Amino acid sequence: MTAAPPNSRQRGWMFTALGTPDLLMPEDIPARSLATMRRREWIQLQPGGDAPGPARHTLTATGRAALLTVPKCNALLSAETDGRISSSVAWPTLESLLREGLAVRLTAHGQPGTAADPAYISALGRRLVGLPAVDERPASQLLIEALAAHGIDAVVKRDEQGDTHVAVDRTPAYEAVFYRRLGPRGAGHSATHPAWMHASAWYGLVEIAGHGVSLFRDLDGADCAADSAEAAKALADLVLGPS
Repeated sequence: MTAAPPNSRQRGWMFTALGTPDLLMPEDIPARSLATMRRREWIQLQPGGDAPGPARHTLTATGRAALLTVPKCNALLSAETDGRISSSVAWPTLESLLREGLAVRLTAHGQPGTAADPAYISALGRRLVGLPAVDERPASQLLIEALAAHGIDAVVKRDEQGDTHVAVDRTPAYEAVFYRRLGPRGAGHSATHPAWMHASAWYGLVEIAGHGVSLFRDLDGADCAADSAEAAKALADLVLGPS
């Protein structure tokens, strides 16, 4: 006999655990509910949990699987490399994913979208189906912080098409702009999408002493933090001298 799926209260507790680094269940769950979820192997005693106080529980792989239906699991696992969920996913399935925070709608410029915008798998969705963790911070944040470490201020700017880039304005000394291409479609560039959605490294253009200099490295952009640090150092070495 197949066990009943988690009820609404159990799902709430389990989703709370899913959002924590250690998959730790809330502390205020009634003992009877804990016993039920343990019996169904959705949770287990926290490994190595010898701290004083009541025993804590963590969400198990079986518990994560219990939060999914087959259509929702298939929808999340079929997401493209940039996270976009197929438009062929049934509307009720997609709405359920969005409602539970397993997917998000984003505009073409990485901002929270409406029903007219495509859906992407979220970090929570990736975690639920066992996909590798990703960096959800905007790519621009990583580059701006890396530039700041070299004493260079930068901001996000938007062009006439609405695409975003990171800009440095130190006129008359120099100006610089950095672009980052989006996923496999490569239809535009963006600085405001989550870092993991990009398919290429930062491409920089610097205007210094009346000359244009290209800062381009042939990288796949998978590690946006490392790429941002390298791009910031390349600009700093160019305009301030090697460190």
